[in-house]
This record gives sequence, C-alpha cells and structure tokens, in this order.
Amino acid sequence: MRHVRRSEFILSAALVTLAVAWIVFPARDQLLYNHTPSVPVGLYLRSNGAIERGAFVTVRAVDVAPDQAALRNYDGPRNRFIKRVSASAGDEVCAEGDTLIINGQPRARRLSADRTGRTLPWWNECRVLSSEEILLLGDTEDSFDGRYWGPIDRSLVEGVWRRL
Repeated sequence: MRHVRRSEFILSAALVTLAVAWIVFPARDQLLYNHTPSVPVGLYLRSNGAIERGAFVTVRAVDVAPDQAALRNYDGPRNRFIKRVSASAGDEVCAEGDTLIINGQPRARRLSADRTGRTLPWWNECRVLSSEEILLLGDTEDSFDGRYWGPIDRSLVEGVWRRL
C-alpha cells in the first residue's frame, strides 16, 4: 500500500510539472488553425521556409504591439498574429496620412478605430527597410497589422507557415 501511494505521489508531481512547463514554455505548434479573415481561414503547417515576401509568418502579439495586446487580452505566450510578409530588406515603406505605401505603390489604408470603436495606433515614417526588418500585413482592410505597429525585426518571427 505504501508503494502505491509513493507511485501516485510521483505520478502527480510529474503531471503538475508537465502542466506548469506547458504553460510557461509552450511546445512549438506544428499545426495552426487561423480563424480570422486577415489571411485565408484554415489550417497552416509550420515550415522551414524563408522569411521572405509573400510568406505567412506568426509573431507574438505582445512582441509587436504590447499596448494593444494588453488592451485586447492577447498578452499570453500563445497569443499570436499570422500575417503575410509584405516588405523586406531594400523595400521602401512609407506611412503617410492614412495610406501605407510600399515601393511607391499604395498597399493599405489605415483605420482610425477597430470594430469595437477603440482607437488604433499609427506610425508615420518613410524609410528603406534594413536586412533585419520586415513589414507584415493582413489581406483585409480591417486587419490589425504592420500599418499600425510598423516594421519589425525578423528575429520576432515565431514561425513560418504553409497553408494546407
């Protein structure tokens, strides 16, 4: 009987340790379901693809837009955005007024507020991206993306994904 209780204790301790580890250090997901229309809805498989123009990538919300992530309760380790790389090294990116321009072509318009009425941040700048920078955009007008937080460092990319 004593041996059974000891085994139960060890098993319980192991399960608690695994649960805490899962919360603190979430395993790298291999499959992602995107339920928002900012990029095509559906399943995405993690890939070893390059972080290049057109690639789908994920970034942690708290890394790219910490204030908005906190406001929207997206500040957990598994809260992330999936977006498309729309500009990379050597591309000229300009945010002027309510228009985002990439290499001289208007690409997106800025909204002043989200669908709940919250004011959205905006950056105003015009520059050529360095080799360490990318700009992420969604495919829809109301996507919360790089038009609000600006270019980011490539090191913030959590994963590259391929749509299934």
